Amino acid sequence: MSNKHLTSKTTTFLAAVLAGSAMIAPTASSAEGLVIGYAAAVTGGLAPYDSPDGVSCRVDQINEAGGINGESIELIIRDTKSDPVAAANVTQQLLDLGADVLLGPPTDDGLIPMGQMAMARGVPVLAVGATQPAFPVASPDNGFLVPYGDNAAAAAAAEHAYASGHRKAVLMIAHDVGAYSSVTPEYFAQAFERLGGEIVGRVNYHHGLADYTPQVTEIRNLPGEPDMIFAAILVPDAGVLVRTLKSSGVEMAVYGTDGFDDPSFIEVAGSGASLASFTTHGFPSDGTRLKEFYEDCTARGYDVQNIFFGLGGEAVEVIKTAAEAAGSFEGAEIKEAIKEIEGMEGIVADSITFKDQGGVPLKSMVIIQVKDGAFTPVDSIVPSWVAAP
Repeated sequence: MSNKHLTSKTTTFLAAVLAGSAMIAPTASSAEGLVIGYAAAVTGGLAPYDSPDGVSCRVDQINEAGGINGESIELIIRDTKSDPVAAANVTQQLLDLGADVLLGPPTDDGLIPMGQMAMARGVPVLAVGATQPAFPVASPDNGFLVPYGDNAAAAAAAEHAYASGHRKAVLMIAHDVGAYSSVTPEYFAQAFERLGGEIVGRVNYHHGLADYTPQVTEIRNLPGEPDMIFAAILVPDAGVLVRTLKSSGVEMAVYGTDGFDDPSFIEVAGSGASLASFTTHGFPSDGTRLKEFYEDCTARGYDVQNIFFGLGGEAVEVIKTAAEAAGSFEGAEIKEAIKEIEGMEGIVADSITFKDQGGVPLKSMVIIQVKDGAFTPVDSIVPSWVAAP
């Protein structure tokens, strides 16, 4: 290691969430150990799908246990405000502050510029909540998802839907949340058709709608008579959609992915929540590391809101594993060590493999349904076939 990596330091946590970050000139970090820079959607519409608190809690745990290779982690957080332009500005700040590793926001339109900006310095960029495989495709040397890819999640949803007897699906398509809500349904279509299912229509919408009656009417009138809907849709819209279906008398199953995974979905959806099934990253069952993580972080005063809290901790765990394997805090060496991770025990997933996966880890997925007013795991799937990104 260089001298930077041999000098211990006092634990530092810079949760500098800036309301006007461009107005404040960054000051270079004085850290001698590992510096993690996090361009997080602390505020704005994407905030439920990012987790500064999950990242912060895992950093606290590691530092209290002696750090990595005997040295503490410095965490620097900046708010992207859920804006991809702001994400680029924040990335430059974090690089100027000396970040060895970057964590990024939950959509590829913010991550792809980050990856390109960090590539020249050999700095790896890990997506905490983003599931779009377009990001590591665009940044093949230094871009990594911590969650599974949307293509795998859609394939798992297709397998569960087909096994449940569904044969005719309508896709909900939106173009205003990166590739998540436009490309993920097409991944589902490829997997569903491969199984023998049929796509009988595509219905357009925009996120942020207070009423989905026009879309429900269009679905009701489709000539192909769909028996299910697939939508990569975010909360609260996911809840509004199923609530509208229920109130309109359209008792049709709605399949989705991790955009549904927020407890507020149940409240917004009302009785329509029973129509939903979705793929997510894990579930805090008794005896799991995820539940233990939630309980310890809650005791520390953190508010565990959803599964993305766990993924925040898992992102730090990936970095820790790679830094220990590399014996270094240099970004380029950590990046290469991430590429060799195989069968790592995570916080959310029992096993995580990056080796030979092109930046999109191989992980199992959980299918969730709402039963008796609560999220309930009903299946665990590693899909047999996944569409190429």
